[in-house]
Amino acid sequence: MTQATNPIAATDKGPRLASLIAICIGAPLAVVGLWALAAIFHSVVLAVLAGAASIALTGAVAWCIRKALRWNLRLWAGQYLCTPRPRFDPSRPVDVCFLFIDHFEPDHGRASPERQMERVRAWEESYRDAIGGHADSDGRCPQHTWFLPISQTAEDVRTVVSQWPAYGWGEMEYHLHHDDQPQISDEDLRRRIVTDIGLLQKCGAVTSGRYGFVHGMFALAGGDPLYCGKANEIDLLLETGCYADFTFPDMESPAQPGQVNSIFYARTNGHPKPHDCGEECRVGTRHDGLLIIQGPMCFGLHRRMLDDAQVERDYPPHPRRIRHWLDAHVHVRGRPNWVFIAVHSHTAIEPGRAALFGGQMQRLWAALESRFKHPNTRLHYVTAREAYNIIKAAEAGHDGNPAEFRDFDVPPPANEKNLRGNAAPPPGQRGSA
Repeated sequence: MTQATNPIAATDKGPRLASLIAICIGAPLAVVGLWALAAIFHSVVLAVLAGAASIALTGAVAWCIRKALRWNLRLWAGQYLCTPRPRFDPSRPVDVCFLFIDHFEPDHGRASPERQMERVRAWEESYRDAIGGHADSDGRCPQHTWFLPISQTAEDVRTVVSQWPAYGWGEMEYHLHHDDQPQISDEDLRRRIVTDIGLLQKCGAVTSGRYGFVHGMFALAGGDPLYCGKANEIDLLLETGCYADFTFPDMESPAQPGQVNSIFYARTNGHPKPHDCGEECRVGTRHDGLLIIQGPMCFGLHRRMLDDAQVERDYPPHPRRIRHWLDAHVHVRGRPNWVFIAVHSHTAIEPGRAALFGGQMQRLWAALESRFKHPNTRLHYVTAREAYNIIKAAEAGHDGNPAEFRDFDVPPPANEKNLRGNAAPPPGQRGSA
Protein backbone atom coordinates (compact mmCIF):
# COMPACT_ATOMS: atom_id res chain seq x y z
CA MET A 1 0.00 0.00 0.00
CA THR A 2 1.19 3.49 -0.77
CA GLN A 3 0.20 6.82 0.58
CA ALA A 4 -1.49 7.70 -2.68
CA THR A 5 -3.93 4.78 -2.39
CA ASN A 6 -4.81 5.42 1.23
CA PRO A 7 -7.99 7.50 1.67
CA ILE A 8 -6.55 8.63 5.01
CA ALA A 9 -3.54 10.60 3.82
CA ALA A 10 -0.41 10.26 5.95
CA THR A 11 0.20 13.94 6.45
CA ASP A 12 1.70 16.02 9.21
CA LYS A 13 0.02 19.42 9.04
CA GLY A 14 1.81 20.85 12.05
CA PRO A 15 0.26 22.40 15.15
CA ARG A 16 -3.22 23.88 14.74
CA LEU A 17 -1.93 27.02 16.44
CA ALA A 18 -0.16 28.01 13.22
CA SER A 19 -3.46 28.02 11.33
CA LEU A 20 -5.15 30.06 14.04
CA ILE A 21 -2.34 32.64 14.05
CA ALA A 22 -2.55 32.90 10.26
CA ILE A 23 -6.29 33.60 10.48
CA CYS A 24 -5.90 36.11 13.32
CA ILE A 25 -3.24 38.04 11.39
CA GLY A 26 -4.67 37.61 7.92
CA ALA A 27 -8.23 38.77 8.62
CA PRO A 28 -7.34 42.19 10.14
CA LEU A 29 -4.70 42.74 7.44
CA ALA A 30 -7.31 42.08 4.77
CA VAL A 31 -9.63 44.68 6.31
CA VAL A 32 -6.80 47.22 6.61
CA GLY A 33 -5.91 46.51 3.00
CA LEU A 34 -9.46 47.26 1.88
CA TRP A 35 -9.44 50.58 3.72
CA ALA A 36 -6.07 51.46 2.18
CA LEU A 37 -7.28 50.66 -1.33
CA ALA A 38 -10.44 52.70 -0.75
CA ALA A 39 -8.32 55.69 0.29
CA ILE A 40 -5.86 55.33 -2.60
CA PHE A 41 -8.51 55.03 -5.31
CA HIS A 42 -11.14 57.18 -3.57
CA SER A 43 -13.58 54.35 -4.20
CA VAL A 44 -16.96 54.46 -2.50
CA VAL A 45 -17.53 50.79 -3.30
CA LEU A 46 -14.26 49.74 -1.65
CA ALA A 47 -15.06 51.95 1.35
CA VAL A 48 -18.44 50.26 1.75
CA LEU A 49 -16.81 46.85 1.47
CA ALA A 50 -14.16 47.83 4.01
CA GLY A 51 -16.84 49.09 6.41
CA ALA A 52 -18.85 45.90 6.05
CA ALA A 53 -15.72 43.81 6.59
CA SER A 54 -14.86 45.83 9.71
CA ILE A 55 -18.32 45.25 11.16
CA ALA A 56 -18.14 41.55 10.32
CA LEU A 57 -14.70 41.23 11.90
CA THR A 58 -15.83 43.02 15.06
CA GLY A 59 -18.87 40.74 15.29
CA ALA A 60 -16.71 37.68 14.78
CA VAL A 61 -14.35 38.74 17.56
CA ALA A 62 -17.27 39.38 19.94
CA TRP A 63 -18.80 36.02 19.03
CA CYS A 64 -15.50 34.23 19.63
CA ILE A 65 -15.07 35.87 23.05
CA ARG A 66 -18.60 34.87 24.07
CA LYS A 67 -18.16 31.30 22.91
CA ALA A 68 -14.72 31.05 24.48
CA LEU A 69 -16.28 31.81 27.85
CA ARG A 70 -19.24 29.46 27.35
CA TRP A 71 -17.19 26.59 26.00
CA ASN A 72 -14.46 26.79 28.65
CA LEU A 73 -11.76 27.19 26.01
CA ARG A 74 -9.29 28.25 28.69
CA LEU A 75 -9.40 24.68 30.01
CA TRP A 76 -8.38 22.86 26.86
CA ALA A 77 -7.80 25.06 23.79
CA GLY A 78 -4.11 25.65 24.48
CA GLN A 79 -3.26 21.96 24.55
CA TYR A 80 -5.46 21.31 21.52
CA LEU A 81 -3.96 24.06 19.39
CA CYS A 82 -0.36 23.16 20.18
CA THR A 83 -0.71 19.45 19.43
CA PRO A 84 0.46 18.37 15.96
CA ARG A 85 -2.15 16.97 13.63
CA PRO A 86 -2.23 13.24 12.90
CA ARG A 87 0.53 11.45 11.09
CA PHE A 88 -0.36 7.95 10.03
CA ASP A 89 2.01 5.31 8.73
CA PRO A 90 1.13 5.07 5.01
CA SER A 91 2.66 1.61 4.73
CA ARG A 92 0.17 0.04 7.15
CA PRO A 93 -3.62 -0.22 7.34
CA VAL A 94 -5.50 2.35 9.37
CA ASP A 95 -8.01 0.88 11.84
CA VAL A 96 -10.87 3.06 13.05
CA CYS A 97 -12.59 1.87 16.23
CA PHE A 98 -15.99 3.53 16.59
CA LEU A 99 -17.89 3.36 19.89
CA PHE A 100 -21.19 4.84 20.99
CA ILE A 101 -21.24 5.91 24.66
CA ASP A 102 -24.86 6.26 25.76
CA HIS A 103 -25.77 7.98 29.03
CA PHE A 104 -28.82 5.73 28.99
CA GLU A 105 -31.41 7.10 31.42
CA PRO A 106 -34.92 5.64 30.99
CA ASP A 107 -35.73 7.29 34.34
CA HIS A 108 -35.04 10.80 32.99
CA GLY A 109 -37.47 13.32 34.44
CA ARG A 110 -38.34 10.95 37.31
CA ALA A 111 -40.27 8.79 34.87
CA SER A 112 -42.62 6.15 36.27
CA PRO A 113 -41.82 2.45 35.69
CA GLU A 114 -44.50 2.39 33.01
CA ARG A 115 -42.99 5.34 31.18
CA GLN A 116 -39.54 3.80 31.46
CA MET A 117 -40.83 0.59 29.89
CA GLU A 118 -42.41 2.53 27.04
CA ARG A 119 -39.07 4.21 26.40
CA VAL A 120 -36.99 1.04 26.27
CA ARG A 121 -39.51 -0.82 24.10
CA ALA A 122 -39.54 2.09 21.65
CA TRP A 123 -35.74 2.19 21.76
CA GLU A 124 -35.54 -1.53 21.04
CA GLU A 125 -37.75 -1.24 18.00
CA SER A 126 -35.98 1.86 16.69
CA TYR A 127 -32.49 0.42 17.07
CA ARG A 128 -33.44 -2.94 15.57
CA ASP A 129 -34.69 -1.19 12.46
CA ALA A 130 -31.87 1.36 12.31
CA ILE A 131 -28.95 -1.07 12.22
CA GLY A 132 -30.37 -3.22 9.44
CA GLY A 133 -27.86 -3.62 6.62
CA HIS A 134 -24.99 -1.99 8.49
CA ALA A 135 -21.80 -3.88 9.36
CA ASP A 136 -18.14 -3.09 9.97
CA SER A 137 -15.11 -4.71 8.38
CA ASP A 138 -15.52 -7.68 10.74
CA GLY A 139 -19.15 -8.25 9.81
CA ARG A 140 -20.53 -6.87 13.09
CA CYS A 141 -23.48 -4.52 13.28
CA PRO A 142 -23.10 -1.15 15.04
CA GLN A 143 -22.32 -1.64 18.74
CA HIS A 144 -23.85 0.33 21.57
CA THR A 145 -22.77 0.71 25.19
CA TRP A 146 -25.59 1.48 27.60
CA PHE A 147 -24.20 3.24 30.68
CA LEU A 148 -27.15 2.61 32.95
CA PRO A 149 -27.97 4.32 36.29
CA ILE A 150 -29.03 0.90 37.46
CA SER A 151 -30.49 1.78 40.88
CA GLN A 152 -32.68 4.47 39.31
CA THR A 153 -34.01 2.11 36.65
CA ALA A 154 -37.15 0.03 37.16
CA GLU A 155 -36.51 -3.68 37.65
CA ASP A 156 -38.58 -4.78 34.63
CA VAL A 157 -36.73 -2.26 32.50
CA ARG A 158 -33.36 -3.68 33.61
CA THR A 159 -34.55 -7.10 32.45
CA VAL A 160 -35.36 -5.77 28.98
CA VAL A 161 -32.07 -3.90 28.57
CA SER A 162 -30.09 -6.92 29.81
CA GLN A 163 -31.44 -8.92 26.85
CA TRP A 164 -29.98 -6.58 24.23
CA PRO A 165 -26.38 -7.83 24.50
CA ALA A 166 -27.74 -11.26 23.55
CA TYR A 167 -28.85 -9.80 20.23
CA GLY A 168 -25.27 -8.74 19.49
CA TRP A 169 -26.15 -5.05 19.87
CA GLY A 170 -23.70 -4.05 22.60
CA GLU A 171 -23.05 -4.14 26.35
CA MET A 172 -24.18 -2.60 29.65
CA GLU A 173 -21.88 -0.54 31.88
CA TYR A 174 -22.24 1.74 34.91
CA HIS A 175 -23.58 5.29 35.06
CA LEU A 176 -23.64 7.10 38.42
CA HIS A 177 -25.36 10.27 39.55
CA HIS A 178 -24.87 11.38 43.13
CA ASP A 179 -25.85 15.03 42.83
CA ASP A 180 -28.36 14.33 45.61
CA GLN A 181 -25.27 13.96 47.83
CA PRO A 182 -22.34 15.75 46.18
CA GLN A 183 -20.37 15.50 49.44
CA ILE A 184 -21.29 11.87 50.11
CA SER A 185 -18.95 10.07 52.49
CA ASP A 186 -16.40 7.57 51.20
CA GLU A 187 -18.17 4.74 52.98
CA ASP A 188 -21.59 5.62 51.58
CA LEU A 189 -20.28 6.12 48.05
CA ARG A 190 -18.39 2.84 48.12
CA ARG A 191 -21.53 1.09 49.40
CA ARG A 192 -23.63 2.65 46.65
CA ILE A 193 -21.20 1.61 43.92
CA VAL A 194 -20.87 -1.95 45.22
CA THR A 195 -24.66 -2.26 45.46
CA ASP A 196 -25.13 -0.94 41.93
CA ILE A 197 -22.49 -3.24 40.48
CA GLY A 198 -24.26 -6.13 42.18
CA LEU A 199 -27.49 -5.13 40.42
CA LEU A 200 -25.69 -5.00 37.09
CA GLN A 201 -24.24 -8.45 37.71
CA LYS A 202 -27.71 -9.81 38.39
CA CYS A 203 -28.55 -8.62 34.89
CA GLY A 204 -25.61 -10.60 33.51
CA ALA A 205 -23.51 -7.47 32.96
CA VAL A 206 -19.98 -6.72 34.27
CA THR A 207 -19.79 -10.33 35.50
CA SER A 208 -16.02 -10.11 35.88
CA GLY A 209 -16.57 -7.47 38.56
CA ARG A 210 -14.80 -4.87 36.45
CA TYR A 211 -16.79 -2.09 34.90
CA GLY A 212 -16.62 0.94 32.62
CA PHE A 213 -17.85 4.20 34.07
CA VAL A 214 -19.60 7.44 33.11
CA HIS A 215 -20.20 10.12 35.73
CA GLY A 216 -23.53 11.91 35.84
CA MET A 217 -23.40 15.53 34.70
CA PHE A 218 -19.78 14.92 33.59
CA ALA A 219 -18.74 15.82 37.15
CA LEU A 220 -15.97 13.27 37.75
CA ALA A 221 -13.90 13.56 40.94
CA GLY A 222 -15.00 16.98 42.09
CA GLY A 223 -14.63 18.50 38.63
CA ASP A 224 -18.00 20.20 39.06
CA PRO A 225 -18.75 20.70 42.78
CA LEU A 226 -22.45 21.24 42.08
CA TYR A 227 -22.79 17.55 41.26
CA CYS A 228 -19.74 15.90 42.83
CA GLY A 229 -17.45 17.05 45.61
CA LYS A 230 -15.40 13.86 45.88
CA ALA A 231 -11.83 14.78 44.98
CA ASN A 232 -10.77 11.18 45.79
CA GLU A 233 -13.50 9.57 43.68
CA ILE A 234 -10.96 7.98 41.35
CA ASP A 235 -9.56 5.94 44.25
CA LEU A 236 -13.04 4.68 45.10
CA LEU A 237 -13.68 3.72 41.48
CA LEU A 238 -10.44 1.77 41.25
CA GLU A 239 -11.10 0.01 44.56
CA THR A 240 -14.51 -1.16 43.35
CA GLY A 241 -13.33 -2.53 39.99
CA CYS A 242 -13.54 0.32 37.50
CA TYR A 243 -11.26 -0.35 34.52
CA ALA A 244 -11.78 2.95 32.64
CA ASP A 245 -13.74 6.18 32.58
CA PHE A 246 -15.64 7.19 29.42
CA THR A 247 -17.23 10.41 30.71
CA PHE A 248 -15.54 12.94 28.44
CA PRO A 249 -15.44 15.14 26.43
CA ASP A 250 -17.92 17.87 27.33
CA MET A 251 -16.80 21.36 26.40
CA GLU A 252 -19.41 23.05 28.61
CA SER A 253 -18.45 21.25 31.83
CA PRO A 254 -15.81 22.64 34.22
CA ALA A 255 -14.82 19.02 34.81
CA GLN A 256 -13.53 18.70 31.23
CA PRO A 257 -9.83 17.72 31.30
CA GLY A 258 -7.33 20.14 29.85
CA GLN A 259 -5.62 17.17 28.22
CA VAL A 260 -7.88 16.50 25.24
CA ASN A 261 -7.86 13.96 22.41
CA SER A 262 -5.82 11.75 24.66
CA ILE A 263 -5.96 8.36 26.37
CA PHE A 264 -4.24 8.76 29.71
CA TYR A 265 -4.05 7.68 33.35
CA ALA A 266 -5.40 9.88 36.15
CA ARG A 267 -4.47 9.59 39.81
CA THR A 268 -5.91 11.18 42.94
CA ASN A 269 -3.69 14.08 43.98
CA GLY A 270 -5.55 15.61 46.90
CA HIS A 271 -7.23 18.25 44.75
CA PRO A 272 -10.53 18.34 42.84
CA LYS A 273 -10.38 17.35 39.18
CA PRO A 274 -7.22 15.20 39.38
CA HIS A 275 -8.01 13.98 35.86
CA ASP A 276 -7.10 17.34 34.33
CA CYS A 277 -3.98 15.71 32.93
CA GLY A 278 -1.97 12.52 33.33
CA GLU A 279 0.48 10.04 31.85
CA GLU A 280 -0.43 9.18 28.28
CA CYS A 281 -1.07 5.56 27.38
CA ARG A 282 1.92 4.37 25.32
CA VAL A 283 3.10 1.20 23.69
CA GLY A 284 5.45 -0.68 26.00
CA THR A 285 4.65 1.23 29.20
CA ARG A 286 2.24 0.64 32.08
CA HIS A 287 0.94 3.15 34.60
CA ASP A 288 -1.13 3.08 37.75
CA GLY A 289 -4.31 5.06 37.94
CA LEU A 290 -7.66 5.21 36.20
CA LEU A 291 -7.59 5.05 32.42
CA ILE A 292 -9.40 8.04 30.92
CA ILE A 293 -10.67 7.21 27.42
CA GLN A 294 -11.95 10.34 25.70
CA GLY A 295 -13.84 11.05 22.54
CA PRO A 296 -12.59 13.64 20.03
CA MET A 297 -12.61 17.36 20.82
CA CYS A 298 -12.05 19.61 17.85
CA PHE A 299 -13.05 22.63 15.84
CA GLY A 300 -15.48 21.72 13.11
CA LEU A 301 -18.01 23.36 10.86
CA HIS A 302 -21.22 22.09 12.36
CA ARG A 303 -23.86 23.85 14.41
CA ARG A 304 -21.65 24.77 17.36
CA MET A 305 -18.40 25.36 15.44
CA LEU A 306 -16.72 23.31 18.16
CA ASP A 307 -17.21 19.56 18.36
CA ASP A 308 -17.10 17.48 21.55
CA ALA A 309 -18.45 14.30 19.88
CA GLN A 310 -21.94 14.83 21.27
CA VAL A 311 -24.64 13.47 18.97
CA GLU A 312 -28.16 14.62 19.79
CA ARG A 313 -31.21 16.02 18.04
CA ASP A 314 -29.66 19.51 18.11
CA TYR A 315 -26.16 18.25 17.21
CA PRO A 316 -26.79 15.63 14.54
CA PRO A 317 -24.04 13.17 13.55
CA HIS A 318 -23.52 14.59 10.09
CA PRO A 319 -20.99 12.63 8.00
CA ARG A 320 -18.85 15.75 7.57
CA ARG A 321 -17.95 15.48 11.26
CA ILE A 322 -16.02 12.27 10.58
CA ARG A 323 -13.08 14.18 9.11
CA HIS A 324 -12.77 16.33 12.23
CA TRP A 325 -13.08 13.32 14.55
CA LEU A 326 -10.34 11.58 12.63
CA ASP A 327 -8.22 14.72 12.73
CA ALA A 328 -8.43 14.68 16.54
CA HIS A 329 -6.49 11.40 16.29
CA VAL A 330 -7.28 9.79 19.64
CA HIS A 331 -4.85 6.86 19.89
CA VAL A 332 -2.29 5.05 22.02
CA ARG A 333 1.08 6.70 21.57
CA GLY A 334 3.25 4.48 19.41
CA ARG A 335 0.24 2.92 17.65
CA PRO A 336 -0.94 5.83 15.46
CA ASN A 337 -2.88 3.70 12.98
CA TRP A 338 -5.34 2.47 15.62
CA VAL A 339 -7.72 5.43 15.96
CA PHE A 340 -10.61 5.65 18.44
CA ILE A 341 -13.75 7.70 17.80
CA ALA A 342 -16.11 7.73 20.79
CA VAL A 343 -19.37 9.66 20.45
CA HIS A 344 -21.85 10.17 23.27
CA SER A 345 -25.56 10.80 23.62
CA HIS A 346 -28.73 10.30 25.73
CA THR A 347 -30.91 8.14 23.51
CA ALA A 348 -33.31 6.80 26.12
CA ILE A 349 -35.03 10.19 25.96
CA GLU A 350 -37.62 10.41 23.19
CA PRO A 351 -36.27 13.38 21.15
CA GLY A 352 -32.76 11.95 20.99
CA ARG A 353 -33.90 8.46 20.08
CA ALA A 354 -36.29 9.64 17.39
CA ALA A 355 -33.76 12.00 15.84
CA LEU A 356 -30.76 9.66 15.83
CA PHE A 357 -32.36 6.37 14.91
CA GLY A 358 -34.85 7.91 12.54
CA GLY A 359 -32.15 8.40 9.92
CA GLN A 360 -29.24 10.40 11.33
CA MET A 361 -27.16 7.48 12.61
CA GLN A 362 -27.91 5.43 9.51
CA ARG A 363 -26.31 8.14 7.39
CA LEU A 364 -23.32 8.30 9.70
CA TRP A 365 -22.83 4.51 9.74
CA ALA A 366 -23.14 4.44 5.95
CA ALA A 367 -20.50 7.16 5.64
CA LEU A 368 -18.15 5.34 8.05
CA GLU A 369 -18.57 2.09 6.14
CA SER A 370 -18.08 3.76 2.77
CA ARG A 371 -14.93 5.55 3.89
CA PHE A 372 -13.19 2.94 6.00
CA LYS A 373 -14.18 -0.50 4.69
CA HIS A 374 -11.31 -0.88 2.22
CA PRO A 375 -8.25 -3.13 1.95
CA ASN A 376 -6.05 -0.46 3.54
CA THR A 377 -8.55 0.89 6.07
CA ARG A 378 -10.72 -1.12 8.45
CA LEU A 379 -13.77 -0.10 10.47
CA HIS A 380 -14.52 -1.73 13.81
CA TYR A 381 -17.75 -1.13 15.73
CA VAL A 382 -16.73 -1.72 19.35
CA THR A 383 -18.21 -1.50 22.83
CA ALA A 384 -16.55 0.45 25.63
CA ARG A 385 -15.11 -2.77 27.08
CA GLU A 386 -13.73 -3.82 23.71
CA ALA A 387 -12.16 -0.38 23.17
CA TYR A 388 -10.44 -0.69 26.55
CA ASN A 389 -9.18 -4.17 25.68
CA ILE A 390 -7.78 -2.98 22.34
CA ILE A 391 -6.07 -0.08 24.08
CA LYS A 392 -4.50 -2.41 26.63
CA ALA A 393 -3.35 -4.72 23.84
CA ALA A 394 -1.65 -1.79 22.12
CA GLU A 395 -0.06 -0.78 25.41
CA ALA A 396 1.26 -4.34 25.75
CA GLY A 397 2.92 -4.06 22.34
CA HIS A 398 0.44 -5.94 20.15
CA ASP A 399 -0.12 -4.85 16.57
CA GLY A 400 -2.03 -6.00 13.50
CA ASN A 401 -5.83 -6.16 13.39
CA PRO A 402 -7.28 -4.69 16.63
CA ALA A 403 -10.41 -6.81 16.22
CA GLU A 404 -8.34 -9.76 17.46
CA PHE A 405 -8.04 -8.08 20.88
CA ARG A 406 -11.67 -7.29 21.69
CA ASP A 407 -11.45 -9.61 24.73
CA PHE A 408 -7.78 -9.08 25.55
CA ASP A 409 -8.11 -8.22 29.25
CA VAL A 410 -11.71 -7.91 30.49
CA PRO A 411 -13.82 -10.89 29.31
CA PRO A 412 -17.30 -10.57 27.78
CA PRO A 413 -20.22 -10.37 30.21
CA ALA A 414 -22.45 -13.36 30.88
CA ASN A 415 -25.42 -11.83 29.09
CA GLU A 416 -23.35 -11.78 25.90
CA LYS A 417 -21.32 -15.00 26.15
CA ASN A 418 -24.17 -17.39 25.47
CA LEU A 419 -25.11 -15.61 22.29
CA ARG A 420 -22.61 -14.13 19.92
CA GLY A 421 -25.04 -15.03 17.17
CA ASN A 422 -26.96 -17.78 18.98
CA ALA A 423 -29.71 -15.80 20.67
CA ALA A 424 -32.61 -14.58 18.55
CA PRO A 425 -33.13 -10.80 18.52
CA PRO A 426 -36.57 -9.33 17.88
CA PRO A 427 -37.80 -10.01 14.35
CA GLY A 428 -36.12 -8.00 11.65
CA GLN A 429 -32.45 -7.82 12.63
CA ARG A 430 -29.69 -10.24 13.46
CA GLY A 431 -26.94 -9.09 15.80
CA SER A 432 -24.17 -9.61 13.26
CA ALA A 433 -23.96 -9.57 9.51
